[in-house]
Order: sequence, then structure tokens, then C-alpha cells
Amino acid sequence: RTLEAGVHAFWNVGRMVQVKVVDIKRQSLDVAGQEVLTRDRVTIRVNIAAEYRVVDPVQAVSTVKDFSEALYRALQYAFRKTLGALTLDQILDKKVTVDEDAAAKVRDDMAAIGVEVSDIALKDVILPGDMRDILNQVVSAEKQAEANVIRRREETNATRSLLNTAKVMAENPVMLRLKELEALEAIAGKVERLTVHNGTGGLLNDLVKLRD
Repeated sequence: RTLEAGVHAFWNVGRMVQVKVVDIKRQSLDVAGQEVLTRDRVTIRVNIAAEYRVVDPVQAVSTVKDFSEALYRALQYAFRKTLGALTLDQILDKKVTVDEDAAAKVRDDMAAIGVEVSDIALKDVILPGDMRDILNQVVSAEKQAEANVIRRREETNATRSLLNTAKVMAENPVMLRLKELEALEAIAGKVERLTVHNGTGGLLNDLVKLRD
């Protein structure tokens, strides 16, 4: 039976009196370095954390020898089963969903022995060294491919802009003449001498001697 707070006395004549103290405060449990084989046969290590409290001390003590050990085993089994059915990419992409699927099973199992499990989290997914290197190379290649796509898009836009400008110049000689004058103005401060032989109609084809 459960004793309330205070001082209690029992006759031990003809019977054995045993008292077991159960902490009913919220507690935490960590499962560290648990190895799991994924569906695509990659061995990973995971760290799992859980918070729990005993809501029925009699049930918790009478059902299992050690309820904290029972929770530890339940976490191991649930996450091995859940993660083992997924590929590595699925685990990394759907970590939150993995937490929810495994946690539901653990909560149900522990509720049956009088333990309430509140928070369960897959804290870390640790890859083997060679797998980390491969994954980093894949990510680097993906980022490089994205950068190449952006670069090609910018080059295409620039080429299209130049083509449009060339069409405008071909259709509008006055506009072309203005661009010639703008170009000449830009280099005028860098020349020592400018000699014009053919009038102003061909300024950009005239002889320009740049300062040293």
C-alpha cells in the first residue's frame, strides 16, 4: 500500500515489513550511443532523451523490478524498430516524425506500469566517419550545382540584355551615336592625345594614345 507523508509504525511480529521509497518527481533518462542499422544498411548511433514520472507507485513497483530500466529498454526497442524501417535520408529529413512514432509506443507501454512519459526526443544522429565525409561531399556537390544554375541564369539574362541593346542600336542610329559619345567620355580622362581623321562620325575608330 501507499503511505502518506509522516511517521508510520508497524508490528513486524509474524510478518516481514518492507518499505520501498519511490521518487514521484519528474526525472530524466538518457540513452546514449545506441547503435541502429537503417533500412539501407547504414549503422548510425543515436542519443535519446526522455522525461518521466511515476504516477502509480504500487503499479510501478509491483509490475517490474526496475521501472527506469524498463523505460530504458522500451526506448531502445521503439527507436530501433522505428529507425530500422527507414533509410538514412528519411531519418535525417523526418526527425520530428520519427520522434512522434517511437514516442507513442513508449508512452503506451510505460502507462501500463504506472509511469507517465512526457517528453521523448531523438537528440542526435551520429554518422560513421566515412559516411560523414560522403554526406559532406554530396552536400557540397548540391550547393555547387545550385550555384552553377544561378550563374548560368545570370549569364543568360546578361546575354539577353546585350542582344536587346544591340537590336535597339541597330534600329536607332541616334542611340548608337549617344553610346559612342558616352564611351568616348569615359576614356577621355585617360588619353594623352586624341587625333580625329574622319570627322566625328567614327570617333571610336580614331587613333587613341593612352597615357603610360
